[in-house]
Amino acid sequence: MRATTATGRSARPVEPSYAEQASRWRTLYFFAAAVLAALIPIILFAGLWLRSELRDSQRDLEDFLTSRAAALSQTVDAEVQRGITALQAMAALPSLDQPNLPEFQAQATHMVAAIPQWAFVSLVDSQGRQLLNTMRPGSDDLRDIGSDAIRRAAETKGSCVSTRAAGESGTAYDGQVVLICAPVIRDGESRGVLVAGIKAQSLQQLLLRQREDERLLSVIIDERGRILARSRAPEHFIGRDANEDLRGPTAGQSFGLFTASTLDGQDVITSFQRSPLTGWLSVMAADRGHFDQISSQSRWAMVTTGILSLIIASVLGIFVFYNVMERRVSEERLAASRALGELDARLLATTQESLAEQRKAASEREVLLREIYHRVKNNLQIVQSLLRLGSRNLNDEQREPFESAVRRIGAMARVHTLLYNSPDLASIDFKEYLEGLIREIADAFAGDERGIVTELEADTMRVPLDTAVPLAFVAAELMTNAYKHAFPGDRRGIITVAATRKDGQGTLTIADNGVGFSAEAIPGRPLGLTIVTKLVQQIGGTFEQPEAGQAVFRITFPLEGPAAKPGPAGDRSATTVQA
Repeated sequence: MRATTATGRSARPVEPSYAEQASRWRTLYFFAAAVLAALIPIILFAGLWLRSELRDSQRDLEDFLTSRAAALSQTVDAEVQRGITALQAMAALPSLDQPNLPEFQAQATHMVAAIPQWAFVSLVDSQGRQLLNTMRPGSDDLRDIGSDAIRRAAETKGSCVSTRAAGESGTAYDGQVVLICAPVIRDGESRGVLVAGIKAQSLQQLLLRQREDERLLSVIIDERGRILARSRAPEHFIGRDANEDLRGPTAGQSFGLFTASTLDGQDVITSFQRSPLTGWLSVMAADRGHFDQISSQSRWAMVTTGILSLIIASVLGIFVFYNVMERRVSEERLAASRALGELDARLLATTQESLAEQRKAASEREVLLREIYHRVKNNLQIVQSLLRLGSRNLNDEQREPFESAVRRIGAMARVHTLLYNSPDLASIDFKEYLEGLIREIADAFAGDERGIVTELEADTMRVPLDTAVPLAFVAAELMTNAYKHAFPGDRRGIITVAATRKDGQGTLTIADNGVGFSAEAIPGRPLGLTIVTKLVQQIGGTFEQPEAGQAVFRITFPLEGPAAKPGPAGDRSATTVQA
């Protein structure tokens, strides 16, 4: 009901004043301005954060692919190197000295049976004519193996690797094989080439064992651009040429990262690593379609964010222009301060994450290096086992070169054992090494039963890897020489080993009180002399031979690694070692 006054007239409702309405609108404007000012940096930051996360994810994927390609290349190289090492051991068999083909045929057949990855072993002359093949024992109908790798191995006197497709002539094997060629060297001349055929299926199995993620595509491509192994649909692609999208970016490159299409039409992010041993490519690839989709969504999100930000900024600008210009400036300053604070916090977090990643990478590198030393030691032990296996049926005189080789390889294996346990992974305690070497050689030559005592006087010194391996060979050769020649018959005596350091130089002295050294008693230039002379030159040291009737050998070497300038080349007939 309307209210009535004393005069009987009804009263009108009170209308809000203009000032009150303006105040309400101003309050609403202030609230809207606050909301809009808060939304602008949030939307922009969200868009920038999304783009940053996308770039980080793609960079992480590229780093992962690069590391996996390098790991696959190292694994394949290790497998091929084991085959090369075994074949080089076979090339040193005494049965190839004459050669005695029936005896070597039996030894090679036994080796192929012991290594399931091998398809055959063939002995080929420098022109490619097969002299024997384990797949066709006793056959005279052996076709030539026309391979440039065989000619290179004969000419360069070094090992070579090449691939042969299924059905190519001369291999006597129906499947695809990888040919490992090692020359047979006698008296400094190449008398032939040993060829071992590794089944290509073994590389496929090796690749599948290395695969950790089903979404990754792994491929091994040989030096001729043909696919040797593939993680997806290998039955359709092995033996085919790699597509041009892959051959073009990898031509003449050792490693790299690019985008390409696979043979089955899939766009992938591709990382490759070229092997320095075989020239093969180890390829890791991942589908980039997911990243393209996210990138497209991110671009639209950024466009939408920009348009929305412009609209909000326009509305806010109009409001500020007509109402609260001064307040608008204050709010912008506050927003900038908050953005800087958020940026500082993110930079701090990113820095902490980077430091954590660096510490993790350093730890992983140390673990990897220890694993490499451990595997090198295991591979050397495999070579020792192969040499012992090859000398099992020989007499004492024929077995002696094998035993010498086993001791030399054991000297190097002991260095890698100490490296594996070394705190810095780059040097060994030479005194500790000599203690172990003395025990090993004394046991090998029955020093206690013969009454031969070995005394060690050594300073504590650390020797870098480049010097430790050659020096280990030299110490083993000279100590073996003393046990073999210094105490003939039932003669007893003392072998003294001393290692001292002074002014950055180390000195190794090996002496005995045996029958003494006589250069005239040793005809020719034995292998032990060659090893000692060349290895001392390699580490940039000096070698002092004993005077007639004495047996004091002294080697001086730098403790900071091999000298940059090699020692003088050529034969020094006065420097002789009994071995």
